Amino acid sequence: MDKGINLVVLIREYPLGTDTKRTHHLLVPLLNRKEISLKVLSMRSGERIENEIGTFEGIEYERIYSGLKINLANFSNTLKYYAKGLKSINKNKKSDKKNIIYCYNGLNIENLIFILYSKILGYKVIFDIVEDYSLYNDNVKLISKFKFWTAKKLDTFSTFIASGLIVISNYLYLKYKKKNIKKLSLIAIPAKFQDFVAKKTSYNKPFIVAYAGSFADKDGVDFIVEGFKIFNNGFRDSKLYLIGAGFQQKQYSKKYKDEENIIFTGYLADVDYYALLKTVDVLCMCRIDSKFANAGFPFKLGEYLATGNPVIATRVSDVDMFLTNESAYLIDPENKDQFVNALIDIKNNPEIALQKGQNGRKVCQLNFAPEKNGELLYNLLLSV
Repeated sequence: MDKGINLVVLIREYPLGTDTKRTHHLLVPLLNRKEISLKVLSMRSGERIENEIGTFEGIEYERIYSGLKINLANFSNTLKYYAKGLKSINKNKKSDKKNIIYCYNGLNIENLIFILYSKILGYKVIFDIVEDYSLYNDNVKLISKFKFWTAKKLDTFSTFIASGLIVISNYLYLKYKKKNIKKLSLIAIPAKFQDFVAKKTSYNKPFIVAYAGSFADKDGVDFIVEGFKIFNNGFRDSKLYLIGAGFQQKQYSKKYKDEENIIFTGYLADVDYYALLKTVDVLCMCRIDSKFANAGFPFKLGEYLATGNPVIATRVSDVDMFLTNESAYLIDPENKDQFVNALIDIKNNPEIALQKGQNGRKVCQLNFAPEKNGELLYNLLLSV
């Protein structure tokens, strides 16, 4: 490589946010590559903060109009957002390097202008595709439905303008391989397992079951809650922690507000989030058997396995390519009885369960290490 690489990342939330962690853990290994310059542009992240420019674990970032809600009432601010975003993309282009835009989760109506402008400036574009929105039917806000609908309609165009694609599952790999994408890389979820070093030898009192995520329909939160309630009837010294925030989380918290052993934590900062994951006794990844759920891959699974705690996981997507009954409690999707039986098995047989948790951690180290998956991203950057 003669010129080196200038990588500019477009993502919604940074440095905070669930989706951020996949991208961040892929980027951190690139800091060791002296020929790569790296900048993250956080486009319209959720909350307005005073510090719009900063560094997170060595990665420079700029937040473009954080806290902005795009609607008619904010039309003038929306124009300023696009002007500021375009200006920043132009400013971060380097004439002495190969310029690449890494765009998280594909093309949609909001980022279309930014991507087209990047192409005009001479950037190569890589999309990181983690979902198939042609299969999406969650009950979310109207503006979100419209955005996902446009992502579906723009999918073919994105493959036309992309210099390369990253996908998260075998389903997505096969989908885009059929479209003759030449620079196509399957990169699994990266999990920072170094954050979890202690080996648990016993359970908490009370016994703690936990789910963390976006509460999307695909996550099967209903099955987790209803299954836990059955389990809790026989094991009263148990609590369910539901970690995360968002529109659908509010619906669940309202529905189960009178359940004293079900605790909604809301959003947790990373330091508190990882501390809680280490503390709990069981972690639940119970995606349903929908086409949309099977198309992607559960982000949280890697973090769950990294803790060394027992994990209950449904057989969806590529899960059983990585896990066996020796490394997790695998159950069929949407099977409440199997979920309850897994909880009972874990509670009654701690020695076996904790060993399975350690086996799961080894799977995480082998398959989801950021260094391994970061190398795959580096090779793709070299090839485009």
